[in-house]
Amino acid sequence: MDDGSLSAFDVQGTIRATIVSSTHLVEEARIRHKLSFTATAALGRAMTGAALVLPVVARRGRLTMKFQGDGPLGKVVVDASSKGIVTGYVENPRIELPLNSLGNLDVGAAIGNRGYLHVTADAGFGPHTSTVELASGEVGEDLNKYLVSCQDAGSILIVGVHLSRQGVEAAGGLLIQLLPDHTEETICKLENNLASFGSFTFLMRRGMNMEDILRRGLQGFDLHDLSPIQPLRFDCRCSTERFIQALRGMAKQELLEMAEQGEAEGRCQFCNAVYHVASERLMDIAEGAG
Repeated sequence: MDDGSLSAFDVQGTIRATIVSSTHLVEEARIRHKLSFTATAALGRAMTGAALVLPVVARRGRLTMKFQGDGPLGKVVVDASSKGIVTGYVENPRIELPLNSLGNLDVGAAIGNRGYLHVTADAGFGPHTSTVELASGEVGEDLNKYLVSCQDAGSILIVGVHLSRQGVEAAGGLLIQLLPDHTEETICKLENNLASFGSFTFLMRRGMNMEDILRRGLQGFDLHDLSPIQPLRFDCRCSTERFIQALRGMAKQELLEMAEQGEAEGRCQFCNAVYHVASERLMDIAEGAG
Protein backbone atom coordinates (compact mmCIF):
# COMPACT_ATOMS: atom_id res chain seq x y z
CA MET A 1 0.00 0.00 0.00
CA ASP A 2 1.36 3.42 -0.93
CA ASP A 3 1.69 6.05 1.77
CA GLY A 4 -1.15 8.56 1.86
CA SER A 5 -4.08 10.04 3.75
CA LEU A 6 -7.81 9.79 3.10
CA SER A 7 -10.64 11.73 4.77
CA ALA A 8 -14.42 11.38 4.83
CA PHE A 9 -17.59 12.71 6.51
CA ASP A 10 -20.80 10.86 7.26
CA VAL A 11 -24.02 12.02 5.62
CA GLN A 12 -25.57 13.04 8.95
CA GLY A 13 -22.68 15.38 9.72
CA THR A 14 -21.81 13.68 13.01
CA ILE A 15 -18.23 12.59 12.37
CA ARG A 16 -15.15 13.37 10.31
CA ALA A 17 -12.54 10.65 9.85
CA THR A 18 -9.01 10.62 8.48
CA ILE A 19 -6.92 7.53 7.85
CA VAL A 20 -3.19 7.45 7.12
CA SER A 21 -0.87 4.82 5.69
CA SER A 22 2.76 5.66 6.55
CA THR A 23 4.77 2.44 6.20
CA HIS A 24 7.32 3.69 3.69
CA LEU A 25 8.02 7.05 5.29
CA VAL A 26 8.52 5.43 8.70
CA GLU A 27 10.90 2.90 7.13
CA GLU A 28 12.77 5.78 5.49
CA ALA A 29 13.13 7.44 8.89
CA ARG A 30 14.36 4.16 10.43
CA ILE A 31 17.08 3.78 7.81
CA ARG A 32 18.20 7.42 7.75
CA HIS A 33 18.46 7.74 11.53
CA LYS A 34 19.59 4.14 12.21
CA LEU A 35 16.76 3.80 14.72
CA SER A 36 16.34 1.03 17.27
CA PHE A 37 13.07 -0.91 17.31
CA THR A 38 11.69 1.19 20.17
CA ALA A 39 12.80 4.48 18.61
CA THR A 40 11.27 3.46 15.27
CA ALA A 41 7.92 2.75 16.93
CA ALA A 42 8.00 6.06 18.81
CA LEU A 43 9.00 8.23 15.85
CA GLY A 44 6.71 6.28 13.50
CA ARG A 45 3.69 6.86 15.73
CA ALA A 46 4.57 10.56 16.03
CA MET A 47 5.01 11.00 12.25
CA THR A 48 1.73 9.21 11.60
CA GLY A 49 0.00 11.29 14.27
CA ALA A 50 1.28 14.51 12.73
CA ALA A 51 -0.18 13.53 9.36
CA LEU A 52 -3.53 12.84 11.06
CA VAL A 53 -3.64 16.02 13.16
CA LEU A 54 -2.34 18.43 10.49
CA PRO A 55 -5.69 18.80 8.62
CA VAL A 56 -7.39 19.70 11.91
CA VAL A 57 -5.04 22.45 13.08
CA ALA A 58 -3.21 23.71 9.97
CA ARG A 59 -5.08 22.48 6.92
CA ARG A 60 -2.99 24.39 4.38
CA GLY A 61 0.06 25.04 6.51
CA ARG A 62 2.67 23.38 8.70
CA LEU A 63 2.73 21.50 11.96
CA THR A 64 5.61 20.79 14.34
CA MET A 65 5.23 18.48 17.34
CA LYS A 66 7.74 17.90 20.13
CA PHE A 67 7.29 15.15 22.71
CA GLN A 68 9.54 15.96 25.65
CA GLY A 69 9.16 13.39 28.40
CA ASP A 70 11.36 11.95 31.14
CA GLY A 71 12.20 8.76 29.24
CA PRO A 72 15.56 7.79 27.71
CA LEU A 73 14.59 8.65 24.12
CA GLY A 74 14.79 12.36 24.90
CA LYS A 75 12.97 14.67 22.48
CA VAL A 76 10.86 13.22 19.66
CA VAL A 77 10.30 15.94 17.06
CA VAL A 78 8.16 15.80 13.91
CA ASP A 79 7.47 18.31 11.16
CA ALA A 80 4.61 17.95 8.65
CA SER A 81 3.25 20.12 5.86
CA SER A 82 0.06 20.26 3.83
CA LYS A 83 2.13 19.27 0.79
CA GLY A 84 2.29 15.73 2.17
CA ILE A 85 5.84 15.98 3.50
CA VAL A 86 6.59 14.46 6.91
CA THR A 87 9.95 14.22 8.66
CA GLY A 88 11.29 13.92 12.18
CA TYR A 89 13.98 12.72 14.54
CA VAL A 90 14.60 11.20 17.96
CA GLU A 91 17.22 12.71 20.28
CA ASN A 92 18.63 9.30 21.29
CA PRO A 93 17.90 7.00 18.32
CA ARG A 94 19.73 3.89 19.56
CA ILE A 95 17.82 3.49 22.85
CA GLU A 96 16.23 0.03 23.15
CA LEU A 97 13.93 -1.15 25.94
CA PRO A 98 12.45 -4.53 26.90
CA LEU A 99 8.91 -5.25 25.71
CA ASN A 100 6.13 -4.07 28.01
CA SER A 101 3.74 -6.32 29.95
CA LEU A 102 1.55 -6.73 26.84
CA GLY A 103 4.48 -7.88 24.73
CA ASN A 104 4.64 -4.64 22.76
CA LEU A 105 7.45 -2.15 22.18
CA ASP A 106 7.46 0.08 25.26
CA VAL A 107 7.05 3.50 23.65
CA GLY A 108 5.46 4.93 26.80
CA ALA A 109 8.50 4.16 28.94
CA ALA A 110 10.87 5.29 26.18
CA ILE A 111 9.25 8.74 25.85
CA GLY A 112 8.14 8.91 29.48
CA ASN A 113 4.79 9.82 31.02
CA ARG A 114 6.00 12.96 32.79
CA GLY A 115 6.66 15.87 30.50
CA TYR A 116 4.97 17.85 27.77
CA LEU A 117 3.75 17.74 24.20
CA HIS A 118 4.32 21.02 22.36
CA VAL A 119 2.39 21.54 19.11
CA THR A 120 3.16 24.50 16.86
CA ALA A 121 0.66 25.03 14.05
CA ASP A 122 0.86 27.59 11.26
CA ALA A 123 -2.24 27.76 9.07
CA GLY A 124 -0.87 30.75 7.17
CA PHE A 125 -1.54 33.42 9.78
CA GLY A 126 1.62 32.95 11.83
CA PRO A 127 2.64 30.11 14.17
CA HIS A 128 0.73 29.31 17.37
CA THR A 129 2.05 26.91 20.02
CA SER A 130 -0.07 24.86 22.41
CA THR A 131 1.31 22.74 25.26
CA VAL A 132 -0.27 19.87 27.19
CA GLU A 133 1.10 17.47 29.76
CA LEU A 134 1.82 14.01 28.42
CA ALA A 135 -0.94 11.49 29.11
CA SER A 136 1.17 8.34 28.85
CA GLY A 137 4.02 8.83 26.38
CA GLU A 138 2.31 6.34 24.05
CA VAL A 139 1.78 9.11 21.44
CA GLY A 140 -1.81 8.27 20.45
CA GLU A 141 -3.20 9.05 23.91
CA ASP A 142 -1.06 12.19 24.13
CA LEU A 143 -2.31 13.51 20.79
CA ASN A 144 -5.88 12.71 21.73
CA LYS A 145 -5.42 14.70 24.95
CA TYR A 146 -4.07 17.61 22.90
CA LEU A 147 -7.09 17.57 20.57
CA VAL A 148 -9.54 17.49 23.47
CA SER A 149 -7.71 20.12 25.54
CA CYS A 150 -6.56 22.60 22.91
CA GLN A 151 -8.88 22.05 19.97
CA ASP A 152 -12.06 21.39 21.97
CA ALA A 153 -12.72 18.38 19.76
CA GLY A 154 -13.98 15.01 20.99
CA SER A 155 -11.91 12.46 19.10
CA ILE A 156 -10.48 8.97 18.90
CA LEU A 157 -6.93 8.64 17.59
CA ILE A 158 -5.19 5.33 16.86
CA VAL A 159 -1.59 5.01 15.62
CA GLY A 160 0.51 1.90 15.15
CA VAL A 161 3.84 0.63 13.82
CA HIS A 162 4.60 -3.05 13.22
CA LEU A 163 8.24 -4.08 12.90
CA SER A 164 10.17 -7.20 12.01
CA ARG A 165 13.92 -7.81 11.75
CA GLN A 166 13.62 -6.74 8.11
CA GLY A 167 12.21 -3.32 9.00
CA VAL A 168 8.81 -1.61 9.11
CA GLU A 169 6.10 -3.94 7.82
CA ALA A 170 3.13 -1.67 8.48
CA ALA A 171 2.49 1.77 9.91
CA GLY A 172 -0.60 3.93 9.93
CA GLY A 173 -3.38 5.46 11.96
CA LEU A 174 -6.98 6.58 12.20
CA LEU A 175 -8.50 9.78 13.60
CA ILE A 176 -12.26 10.06 14.17
CA GLN A 177 -13.62 13.44 15.28
CA LEU A 178 -17.05 14.10 16.71
CA LEU A 179 -18.80 17.00 14.99
CA PRO A 180 -21.33 19.31 16.70
CA ASP A 181 -24.33 17.30 15.42
CA HIS A 182 -23.20 14.02 16.98
CA THR A 183 -25.51 12.16 19.38
CA GLU A 184 -25.16 9.52 22.07
CA GLU A 185 -26.03 6.99 19.37
CA THR A 186 -23.00 8.19 17.38
CA ILE A 187 -20.71 7.56 20.36
CA CYS A 188 -22.19 4.13 21.09
CA LYS A 189 -21.84 3.07 17.48
CA LEU A 190 -18.20 4.14 17.39
CA GLU A 191 -17.43 2.37 20.67
CA ASN A 192 -18.96 -0.87 19.39
CA ASN A 193 -17.04 -0.63 16.11
CA LEU A 194 -13.70 0.04 17.75
CA ALA A 195 -14.21 -2.74 20.30
CA SER A 196 -14.09 -5.21 17.41
CA PHE A 197 -11.74 -3.20 15.19
CA GLY A 198 -8.58 -5.09 16.11
CA SER A 199 -5.04 -3.96 15.40
CA PHE A 200 -4.66 -1.27 12.73
CA THR A 201 -1.35 -2.67 11.48
CA PHE A 202 -2.75 -6.21 11.47
CA LEU A 203 -5.47 -5.11 9.06
CA MET A 204 -2.84 -3.46 6.86
CA ARG A 205 -0.74 -6.64 6.81
CA ARG A 206 -3.84 -8.60 5.79
CA GLY A 207 -3.87 -6.53 2.60
CA MET A 208 -6.78 -4.20 3.40
CA ASN A 209 -6.50 -0.78 1.75
CA MET A 210 -7.22 2.54 3.46
CA GLU A 211 -10.86 2.74 2.36
CA ASP A 212 -11.50 -0.83 3.54
CA ILE A 213 -10.04 -0.11 6.97
CA LEU A 214 -11.88 3.20 7.22
CA ARG A 215 -15.23 1.56 6.45
CA ARG A 216 -14.49 -1.23 8.94
CA GLY A 217 -13.98 1.35 11.70
CA LEU A 218 -17.11 3.24 10.64
CA GLN A 219 -19.60 0.43 10.05
CA GLY A 220 -23.16 1.73 10.17
CA PHE A 221 -22.17 5.25 9.10
CA ASP A 222 -23.17 6.46 5.66
CA LEU A 223 -19.94 7.99 4.38
CA HIS A 224 -19.69 10.58 1.66
CA ASP A 225 -17.19 13.11 0.35
CA LEU A 226 -14.27 10.68 0.46
CA SER A 227 -11.35 12.90 -0.45
CA PRO A 228 -8.80 11.93 -3.10
CA ILE A 229 -5.88 10.13 -1.46
CA GLN A 230 -3.11 12.62 -0.71
CA PRO A 231 0.34 11.04 -1.09
CA LEU A 232 2.72 11.26 1.87
CA ARG A 233 6.50 11.07 1.77
CA PHE A 234 9.53 11.51 3.99
CA ASP A 235 11.33 14.64 2.86
CA CYS A 236 13.18 17.61 4.29
CA ARG A 237 13.68 21.31 3.58
CA CYS A 238 17.42 21.18 4.27
CA SER A 239 19.97 21.92 1.53
CA THR A 240 23.54 23.05 1.01
CA GLU A 241 22.22 26.58 0.48
CA ARG A 242 20.45 26.57 3.87
CA PHE A 243 23.64 25.32 5.53
CA ILE A 244 25.65 28.11 3.90
CA GLN A 245 23.04 30.62 5.04
CA ALA A 246 23.50 29.39 8.60
CA LEU A 247 27.27 29.77 8.25
CA ARG A 248 26.81 33.39 7.19
CA GLY A 249 25.41 34.09 10.64
CA MET A 250 28.64 32.98 12.34
CA ALA A 251 31.50 35.20 13.47
CA LYS A 252 34.39 35.75 11.05
CA GLN A 253 36.94 34.18 13.42
CA GLU A 254 34.90 30.99 13.74
CA LEU A 255 34.67 30.70 9.97
CA LEU A 256 38.41 31.21 9.57
CA GLU A 257 39.13 28.52 12.16
CA MET A 258 36.92 26.05 10.28
CA ALA A 259 38.65 26.98 7.02
CA GLU A 260 42.02 26.18 8.61
CA GLN A 261 40.67 22.73 9.50
CA GLY A 262 39.82 22.12 5.85
CA GLU A 263 36.02 22.25 5.73
CA ALA A 264 32.79 22.74 7.64
CA GLU A 265 30.41 19.84 8.13
CA GLY A 266 26.73 20.16 8.98
CA ARG A 267 24.21 17.42 9.71
CA CYS A 268 20.44 17.92 9.47
CA GLN A 269 18.64 16.66 12.57
CA PHE A 270 15.43 15.91 10.68
CA CYS A 271 16.79 13.77 7.83
CA ASN A 272 20.41 13.05 8.86
CA ALA A 273 21.77 14.44 5.58
CA VAL A 274 25.37 15.69 5.80
CA TYR A 275 26.62 18.83 4.06
CA HIS A 276 30.23 19.92 3.49
CA VAL A 277 31.56 23.36 2.66
CA ALA A 278 35.18 23.49 1.50
CA SER A 279 37.88 25.76 2.92
CA GLU A 280 37.88 28.12 -0.06
CA ARG A 281 34.16 28.77 0.23
CA LEU A 282 34.49 29.29 3.97
CA MET A 283 37.13 31.95 3.32
CA ASP A 284 34.75 33.70 0.93
CA ILE A 285 31.96 33.62 3.52
CA ALA A 286 34.35 34.90 6.19
CA GLU A 287 35.33 37.84 3.99
CA GLY A 288 31.66 38.67 3.58
CA ALA A 289 31.20 38.45 7.35
CA GLY A 290 34.05 40.96 7.74
